[in-house]
Amino acid sequence: MGVGRGVGGDVLVRRGGVGHACTVERFHPDHSPVLTSWAANGRGAVRGRSRAAPCGGRATRDNRCVTTAQADPARPARVTSSGGFWRRHAALLLPAGDRVPGVDLARGLAVLGMFAAHVGVTSDDFSTGDGWLSLVHGRSSVLFAVVAGVSLALVSGRRSPLSGVPALQARTRILVRAVLLLAIAGLLDLLGTPVALILGFYAAYFVLALPFLRWEPRRLFGLALVIAVVGPVLVYRLPEILLRADLTLPVDGSGALTDFLLTGHYPALVWMAYVLVGLGVGRLDLGSRRLQERLLGGGAATALGAYLLSALFTGTTLTQVLAGSGRAAEIEQRALDASGVFQPEPLPWTTPLPTSEYLWLAGPHTDTTLEVVGSGAFALAVLGLCLLVGDRRPLLRVLAPLAAVGSMALTVYCLQVVAIWAWQDQLMADAGNGELLLLVVASLVLATAWRWSLGRGPLERFVGGVAGRAASIPSAPAPGPTRRDVGPTAPPTPGGDVQSGA
Repeated sequence: MGVGRGVGGDVLVRRGGVGHACTVERFHPDHSPVLTSWAANGRGAVRGRSRAAPCGGRATRDNRCVTTAQADPARPARVTSSGGFWRRHAALLLPAGDRVPGVDLARGLAVLGMFAAHVGVTSDDFSTGDGWLSLVHGRSSVLFAVVAGVSLALVSGRRSPLSGVPALQARTRILVRAVLLLAIAGLLDLLGTPVALILGFYAAYFVLALPFLRWEPRRLFGLALVIAVVGPVLVYRLPEILLRADLTLPVDGSGALTDFLLTGHYPALVWMAYVLVGLGVGRLDLGSRRLQERLLGGGAATALGAYLLSALFTGTTLTQVLAGSGRAAEIEQRALDASGVFQPEPLPWTTPLPTSEYLWLAGPHTDTTLEVVGSGAFALAVLGLCLLVGDRRPLLRVLAPLAAVGSMALTVYCLQVVAIWAWQDQLMADAGNGELLLLVVASLVLATAWRWSLGRGPLERFVGGVAGRAASIPSAPAPGPTRRDVGPTAPPTPGGDVQSGA
């Protein structure tokens, strides 16, 4: 085995000797590890530029055939180099293969933000850290939904939607993932935590997005805008119409459809706007600096405009709108009191809301048009920032733990729910955010250690494996012997009789 430097600073670790086939583990500081093999001719390592080779690989200056294959993304390849320890091992944590680093960062922020929303102590005083922490309420789950749409685009062809058999396989994988997510959500629900689980709704969004996978971005954005305007009105007025029609709210399993679409904590009639926006963004060039800056600047400006408009029409301040406190909270409470939600025996569906002022709110989980626009734009701004950071390798190395959390978001989210179930009394009794900080650090450390040593998260590996096998196409069986081959004139088979198989 030998170690040497290749073109561009690559570290070449050669296994094999002169005159034998060699295998090289190549590591480039700015790229993921790849495995390279060639038929050795005793001349040592590859040198010079490459040119096309007739074998499908590439030819070197001395006419050797070289083929290159991407390393298995499920487990990062080990790196051997003479570089610094931290530089070599930090590279193992960076997203490899077709992963988009910025998307992993955004997903990681969403997961940790939901953790903070579940157990964090917040306020509407933005001169303190607790005040800024209030931004995680509602907006973290919205970011999670937007990134879900981006992920759907990435697995279904990116900028060019898949068609034919590959499209059918992608849809099958998405559908199987949705079924598994629903099953996992059901298991987590057995723990009885106060967390409003999003995984079941996440599964429903995947299924509802299937008909739109081949739509172009402009149509997706247009439909998302229609949902943002019409969806909140349906969510808050359709139950009244159904009540007046003497229709009964379905219960048990029969109520799944109305729960996912209309009456649940994350109703699809509103939340599909976030998913479709993410799907449309995922169909664009995520590596474009211009797109990243537009997402950041345009998203921030649009979010600010929506929140200011809400403050104007509800007579609240901007900070009260952001935190859902003050007069904004009073308006929301009046609507909840009038709906019958907190009655000893909840009314079927809901009763009419007191006034339409509620629909001008933009606070967390109000599911109004202004919240959809404000929180959706806020999520796009965060996504744009993460994409900008993800394209800068030095910053990405520093934020590798956050990207690790984002790469195994399902596993970390489930562990969060289990942690809240196990230590609910301690977490809820904490007057500060010390326990939250401890759990966030633990999530970062565990995700980093797992990604460095084993690659994909355990639940991601399980769900991806099952979905991949379900969507795989079995290879055609080898043609069997013809009648002529097994007839009386067929030549004898060495080692036994053809018909008996002995």
